[in-house]
Amino acid sequence: MNAVFKPARAALAVASAAAVAGTALRFIGLSDRDFWFDESCTFLYVRNLFDWPFASSLLKESTNLPYYFLLRLWAQAFGDSEAAYRSFSALCAALTIPLLAAIAWRIRGAAAGAVGAVLAAFHPLHVHYAREARAYALWMLVLTVSLWLLVEACRRGGKWWIAYAAALFGCLHLHYWTAYIVPCTAAGVVLAANRRGALRAWLTTTVIVALAFVPYFLAAVLPAAQGGGNLWIEPTWSPATAILESLWAFLPAGAYPAHLRGLSLASPDLTAIGSPTLVRISQTLPAILVTVSAAWVVVAAARRSPAQSEPRAQNRGHPLDAGLPTTRSIERLGQTHILLAALTLGPLALAWLYSALVRPNYLVGRYDLVAWPAAIVWVSLILVDACARLGGRARNMALSIACGALALSSVVPTARLLGFRPPPSFHRLRADHLAGLAGSKDTIITLSYDCDYLYYYLHRAGYRGALRTFPSWLSGQIGWLDTDADLLRIDEARADADALAASVAEILSRGGRVWLLADSLDPNNESPRAALRATLVELLTRRGCTPSAWDDELRAHELQCP
Repeated sequence: MNAVFKPARAALAVASAAAVAGTALRFIGLSDRDFWFDESCTFLYVRNLFDWPFASSLLKESTNLPYYFLLRLWAQAFGDSEAAYRSFSALCAALTIPLLAAIAWRIRGAAAGAVGAVLAAFHPLHVHYAREARAYALWMLVLTVSLWLLVEACRRGGKWWIAYAAALFGCLHLHYWTAYIVPCTAAGVVLAANRRGALRAWLTTTVIVALAFVPYFLAAVLPAAQGGGNLWIEPTWSPATAILESLWAFLPAGAYPAHLRGLSLASPDLTAIGSPTLVRISQTLPAILVTVSAAWVVVAAARRSPAQSEPRAQNRGHPLDAGLPTTRSIERLGQTHILLAALTLGPLALAWLYSALVRPNYLVGRYDLVAWPAAIVWVSLILVDACARLGGRARNMALSIACGALALSSVVPTARLLGFRPPPSFHRLRADHLAGLAGSKDTIITLSYDCDYLYYYLHRAGYRGALRTFPSWLSGQIGWLDTDADLLRIDEARADADALAASVAEILSRGGRVWLLADSLDPNNESPRAALRATLVELLTRRGCTPSAWDDELRAHELQCP
């Protein structure tokens, strides 16, 4: 009996240790870095969630409303510091680790579960999003839940389809890129004993979820697609290599693009380690290992005789192995690989096709996370099935070496991510300085990009005065949605500036003070933002309000009126 229990116990121990270590990686040092721009927008959304105009960019720019509602509840319990906001993502990511392991265990046994736990726990990309106050960690968790429920629904049917529908519905509301995986989930019917019945159930579930999603699609997703909210992706989008770059980033030591902030520093800076060659090898090893293993699995499957086409579930004496698939309908080697390949490559291909034909929105290591949970489970199965051809201790040793190599290859990028502690941001220093000067009667006027940053840092610094955007129509937009087309509406800006100049005079007459900030993105004052600001200064001067001497530290003027 001990011989039957021992392998599963060892796998459970490995998976548990990986989950504990992965949880620690996700929670350590959550307050070490200032909020970057997207995180400051998260704070702005959450604080104003129930006061936001319906026509604003809360729907047009960020379609993750369930995340903001949950984070608001979380913040009410744990506060609104950087660590408090990010800890919600860290918790979601920590829960994803054992769930991915359980899916791999359910599909291919204890060894696959242990490999899945190791891959997920030490994956730099997942650690990165676990430490960010954005919706991606929650999205990956719910995507993982939906993957598990899809497998169970196709195998067991009945009420499992209702549970899967609920998870899929939640995924769609967390990020509209979930739509790319929906048609690919049809591959799940290969797991069913009654494929025709499973296909009917899948079609019914998919149609119901799609119809229920239509109102949110019209209210949020369609405006986001038409609002130009992905134009910033275009300069860095490489359609010829997009899917390969995503798969590379999904591997533990892949190359990570610049928009991933601290994590991206793991790839270009090879001087931090004595041997750049060693770093390159560590980045290449996972791709080589998984590619060779996948080729070996394909060759092995092609050579199997019909009698060998149904591998037996191992260690079924262990309680955690209870219910492992053993019937002909779900045990064939290729079925789960077909499903996981469809759920990994299918969404990426559909997103790439849309980007190539309609609008560039394919972003490596962010939106394409829709395929990440399936990719992790798939890689786990590839490694286990590749090692399964070996016997006894050789199989266990090969699998241990493969897991160790993938975990070790994560060390460099993960260590650099955790060790990345930039100095305080300009926005934080600016807000601290302004908060020390301004009182509750005062007003700060800035452009929307800086307003989003300053909203959080001024709140943190204790500022209780007003914060206004110019032009005023930008107050309902978040972030970079103040596109060049918006900023060049000079005629409207002049009327808006005239009204703002009148309000400045009124503020000053009540004993308040007003600061006019320059655009932090354009120190040379050559952007359309600078043109708008110049328009405002011109109209203020006409009304007798003169800017004070330039403040180099704040990049601002204090306005004065006679």
